[in-house]
Amino acid sequence: MLASWRQSLTGRIVFFVTMVVALCGILSVLTIAGVIATQLENRYQSDRKTTVEYLATSLVPMVELGDYPRIERTINAVLVYENIASVAVYDAEETLIRSVVQFTEEDQPTDVVSHILWQEDIKVGRVEIGFSRGYIEEQVRTLTVVLALAITVLLAVTAGALLWYLGRTVVSPLRAFTSTVRAMTSRSMGLRVSVNTRDEIGTLAESFNRMAEDLQESQIRLEKAHSRLEERYLERAARDERRAEQVRRIFELRRQLIEIADLEALLQYVANALQRVFSYYSVSIFLVSQDSGDLELTAATAGAWQSDPLMQNVKPGDGIVGDVLQSCRPLLVSDVTEDPRYVEVPGLRDTRAELAVPINIGALTLGVLDIQSNRDGGLDEMDLFTAQTVADQLANVVENARLAQETRELAVLDERNRMAREIHDTLAQGFTGIVLQLEAAEQSLSEAPDSVSVHIDRARSLARESLTEARRSVWALRPSTLEKRRLPDALRREASLLAEEGKVQATFRVSGGVRSVPSAIEDALLRICQESLTNVRRHSAASRTHIQLTFTREHVTLIVRDNGVGFDVTSPRGDSFGLTGIEERARQCGGQVRIHSESSIGTTVEVNIPF
Repeated sequence: MLASWRQSLTGRIVFFVTMVVALCGILSVLTIAGVIATQLENRYQSDRKTTVEYLATSLVPMVELGDYPRIERTINAVLVYENIASVAVYDAEETLIRSVVQFTEEDQPTDVVSHILWQEDIKVGRVEIGFSRGYIEEQVRTLTVVLALAITVLLAVTAGALLWYLGRTVVSPLRAFTSTVRAMTSRSMGLRVSVNTRDEIGTLAESFNRMAEDLQESQIRLEKAHSRLEERYLERAARDERRAEQVRRIFELRRQLIEIADLEALLQYVANALQRVFSYYSVSIFLVSQDSGDLELTAATAGAWQSDPLMQNVKPGDGIVGDVLQSCRPLLVSDVTEDPRYVEVPGLRDTRAELAVPINIGALTLGVLDIQSNRDGGLDEMDLFTAQTVADQLANVVENARLAQETRELAVLDERNRMAREIHDTLAQGFTGIVLQLEAAEQSLSEAPDSVSVHIDRARSLARESLTEARRSVWALRPSTLEKRRLPDALRREASLLAEEGKVQATFRVSGGVRSVPSAIEDALLRICQESLTNVRRHSAASRTHIQLTFTREHVTLIVRDNGVGFDVTSPRGDSFGLTGIEERARQCGGQVRIHSESSIGTTVEVNIPF
């Protein structure tokens, strides 16, 4: 109880005031006692001096005349003073004339003054006076006690008045303030501090009351905000449920997209499904034309855009759809009447809101998905999420369809080029050999009839080989030469065949360790060698040719060199397919071709292909 009282404001004020008053009282008493002691000490010194001067003046003639009775009467008269305890008078020979003592053993003199008695510079005697401070000390004690009692009473009255004033002006308002604060809860925010003073406590009370009013208003706003938050939570929960339902239906739609192969039928199905599932007023899908770059209407719900021929093609920047095509960003217009970009379509006069999202693959815009609603504010962020998700799926479908079409076209082109190379490298060369053999047989009719049959047999053999290679080319099979021989042996055979014709001396050489080469590289090197030898036969007018096959750790190199007339490698090739075929075959294997030719020196074809 005492500890709690000391911790309270009242207890601390009482303790503080008591300590201050007690300290002030002690200091006051000590100060006044010191002053009184000083004053009485000065009085004592003055009385002592006066007494000495008086006795010295009075006793000189008496001692000189030897008037002892008067000396005694004078001494007795002086002893009546409280500060004089004893007097002794001596003559010039220091003989005691008279000595009087009026003190007890407990009251001994505190000061003894010996004074010489002079009469015109002649010593006539000496007087010895004993002074006592007892009366001074008694007066100091008496005055100190009186003053201490007076100061104590004064300070007690002052402390009481101060405690009363502090209790009325500080403690009581603070108690009222504290009780109000303790009683205030979240359910009793209307309480106010009833302090009407104009001091700091009153200012504090006014500030607290204003703060309480602010808190009460904040509580009211907080309750309203809580209500709104709860409503928004319910709305959010409803939106989340709606989003989950939309996501579920989007995945169902995605499964359907896999089953439809035709792009236009698929887009039409998506438009009808979106309108049916999400109750949209209109759904339209535009794709970018590869030729003009405009949007072409590819799929739409019944009666949407088909009624307006002008909307079959939309240019960038025209209307909401054209704006989305130009900006490549989705656009949600909650009220089309306030958006100048909206273009009214006769078949969709009830449109109130419109949503358009780009169909993108990275930075490439493939089209625009447009959704319209006939309800005010009928489209929101959830619909934007749905449209964007569907548009992303459509982008993959449209891009896959486009890539599939391009792949088919590239496959056809690649097959056409392959057939052209195979015909050029097999049939064309075979026909060239047949023609040469027939021309040789024709010349032999007049010059050497016996060799005609040899040339005819050779032409017949070339025809059979050409027919066989034609069949293998159709089925994209390897050259028959490589099915029975390794690459060096196949190239050596080609050199031998050229030499057997008798017009060109052909040699073949292999350097480096012969390694196993992938079949595609073998096919390419064989065809390149055959094409190079065909050029030697038909165009070079060469007498010698050399074939070099070199193997290293990383590459295989084929060099075909002749001493023919050469040609200008920088001149346009026109319809020549041979050199182009050589470059394409080398490039398909990741290799490089270098052709060097000089007039009257010859031509060198070098092919370098990495393993």
